[in-house]
Amino acid sequence: MTSKENMPRILIAGANSGCGKTSITCGILKALTDKGLKIQSYKCGPDYIDPMLHSHITGMDCRNLDPFFSTEEDLRYLMAKDSRKADFTVTEGVMGYYDGIGVSCEKSTHTVSVATMSPVILILNVKGMSHTMIPLIKGMLAYRDNPVKGVILNRCSKGLFGMMKPVIEEELGIRAVGYFPETEGIHIGSRHLGLMTAAEITNLDEVITLLGVTAASCIDLNLLLEIGRKASPLPVVEAPALPAKRARIAVAWDKAFCFYYRENLEILEQLGAELVYFSPTRDTELPEGTGGIYLGGGYPETYRRNLSMNVSMRAAIRDAVRRGCPVFAECGGFMYSCENLIETDGSAMPMLALVDTDVEMTRRLSMDFGYVYVEALKDTAYFDKGTVIRAHEFHYSRAHRRGDACLMKKATGRSWEGIYVKDRVFAGYPHFYFHNCKDLAGRFVEMAAELSSS
Repeated sequence: MTSKENMPRILIAGANSGCGKTSITCGILKALTDKGLKIQSYKCGPDYIDPMLHSHITGMDCRNLDPFFSTEEDLRYLMAKDSRKADFTVTEGVMGYYDGIGVSCEKSTHTVSVATMSPVILILNVKGMSHTMIPLIKGMLAYRDNPVKGVILNRCSKGLFGMMKPVIEEELGIRAVGYFPETEGIHIGSRHLGLMTAAEITNLDEVITLLGVTAASCIDLNLLLEIGRKASPLPVVEAPALPAKRARIAVAWDKAFCFYYRENLEILEQLGAELVYFSPTRDTELPEGTGGIYLGGGYPETYRRNLSMNVSMRAAIRDAVRRGCPVFAECGGFMYSCENLIETDGSAMPMLALVDTDVEMTRRLSMDFGYVYVEALKDTAYFDKGTVIRAHEFHYSRAHRRGDACLMKKATGRSWEGIYVKDRVFAGYPHFYFHNCKDLAGRFVEMAAELSSS
């Protein structure tokens, strides 16, 4: 049954990457949470780290909204099914508002805002400018039909905001919701893949508190809430009841492996999986009754010594594979599945050796990064030949041999072979979003169920 419900919400979009979206979004999440509101957050695009920060602040699982993986109807469904449980919803965009696949606007934050009918608050870094911000914002507003309702000026003084607010509102017809000053002490650490994960930032709560205080004092939160409450109702589809558990899947979860779409885990549960969590760096054996193993993405290179020295866990996983246990390994999990993990200095440490290749860290982002279409080149336990699935790659490493089960294709026309499917082991660089490939997830659960019931 489908109905429509009012779900107050905003989407925070940036004029460009690096304009301050994440810091300001985290500040707003903290300030609204401190007001006693139950906040549901979302992140546009294939991001894992920002959602961890959101979840740490709100205490609720952040979700991904990715128009490459989902239809516009799916985006509305995904937003509504969790937003209806909250008082207010905040979505953080990705890159610039109109930046999509390649150099197009296709599958961009703009796509998400229009599909979900979410009022947009634009973030603009105005350091070094005053009236010039007016034509810049005007161009953003005029480019395409959009739901932009307000703007927050980043790296802006209180005095400049006070002078520009009436000009913005009179000339552009949108609300100047607030500003964010340049403040020392607000810094979320970063590494080659982007921001550090929430679990790795030792002063995270201190930084988040400062962001929240800044947002509360420099942003008109009541105006923000007012804008969000004017959002159009969203259609709601009642979720089906969960089936009986028939497969026990062990999910690697620690500082080395923490990149999972929440939707992926829930879809496995909807297909009958009982998820149990373990640490490849600390635990000495797999959870009792394990019928399948999910090795997600993360930073295995940072914790390679712990992974390599945990000989008992490596032996336990290899023994499980010999017994027919299916393994689904993405990106960081693929690196862990290889024979050796080699650092940029040439030092190597043995990993699981489930697939016959080494993987070597690189100093630059792989040219294969971004969205890809994965086409199956052969029949395997996980898919039939000719199956095409949308996925995403992002890694600072290269496998000496990539595997030959699939052909990866980019929108630019570039293509390459990759992914190992060796009996019941599936291992490769691409990250998958099970909402658009439920058959792949279903086969994984079916194989896990066979072992779980034996």
